[in-house]
Amino acid sequence: MNVQSIPVFGLFMLFILSLGNHNVGAAQCNTDDFALLCNDGNAVNDAVFNCGFSCFLSSDITSCFAECISDAIPEMSSGCVGCFADQSTCVTNSCFLTCAFGSEADCEACVQTNCQSGFETCAGIVDLDGDGESTVCDCDDANSSVYPGAPGTAQGVDNNCDGTLSPEELACQLDLNADGIITVSDVLTVLAEFGCLVDCTADVNGDGTVTVADILEMLGGFGSDC
Repeated sequence: MNVQSIPVFGLFMLFILSLGNHNVGAAQCNTDDFALLCNDGNAVNDAVFNCGFSCFLSSDITSCFAECISDAIPEMSSGCVGCFADQSTCVTNSCFLTCAFGSEADCEACVQTNCQSGFETCAGIVDLDGDGESTVCDCDDANSSVYPGAPGTAQGVDNNCDGTLSPEELACQLDLNADGIITVSDVLTVLAEFGCLVDCTADVNGDGTVTVADILEMLGGFGSDC
């Protein structure tokens, strides 16, 4: 057996999570599960891969996968674990040889044909707004302008799902604390980041740094409503 080719089996278990369709059922994975999959997907991938070695010869492979995945990832809900166990069983029964010895393209085709739809329905993985990002990492799947890596739309919305509002996302770029008016608080925020060169939240003029130009622009809008 070519051991070097076997990891494809584990990798494609996580690969399918990045895809979304419009099958809507009784979703078993909750928002905490999706956060886990989005933020710590490598750990999930490793767990499923390792459980594949432990369970593929088991007489009750689904129960083995469920117990193994639950032990490896105790923070995952039991319903979501069940979806992974069913999916893992499907991939093992239908695609193991293809994924272990075939190409990645053949493995992907096998998983999509035989196992993907059922898993997505079980887990509740969809892309309701059609922005190309499923519910796994999309923090607002009802808004197509919101997804990881999305550009700011200057509407006071966290477009890129990073948990903060960048200047490009603020409805008013000078209103750094989003209270609707340019005040001393906003000026102090710029002063506190003066000299910043990377990842500057107070870069109000969009040049990537916080300099005198940002202070002058802030002072120019001081007292204005947004």
